[in-house]
Amino acid sequence: MKKGLKKQRGMTLTGWMTVVALILFFALLGMKVGPIYLENLTVKDVVKSLKEEPLITKRSAQEVKRMIMKRLDINGVYDLKSDHVTVKKSPGIMKVDITYTVQKKMVGNIDILVSFSDQIELVSN
Repeated sequence: MKKGLKKQRGMTLTGWMTVVALILFFALLGMKVGPIYLENLTVKDVVKSLKEEPLITKRSAQEVKRMIMKRLDINGVYDLKSDHVTVKKSPGIMKVDITYTVQKKMVGNIDILVSFSDQIELVSN
């Protein structure tokens, strides 16, 4: 009876291969998705920085859009295009909406698709 228990210690080669495959899959997923979310944090910081801009609601919608795109370009955000930024101006209020999706190739014919939407309402000071 004791001899049979000694043979059954540890994981089999198939078990180890499964564990290693899962670790590699999640590592690859993290390496692909991580930069996408870091880029989105930069977009959120740019949008939040508009609140600190003096007299932002006095500017035209096109000026604000150009300002956003310039700041994103300086920070290295290249997945976001000008079409994804919408600026609507009302008397004393400006609404900025940035909605975009990022699609990255993972492995073979498997892609990762992540959607983001950030809005801010700027009120005149």
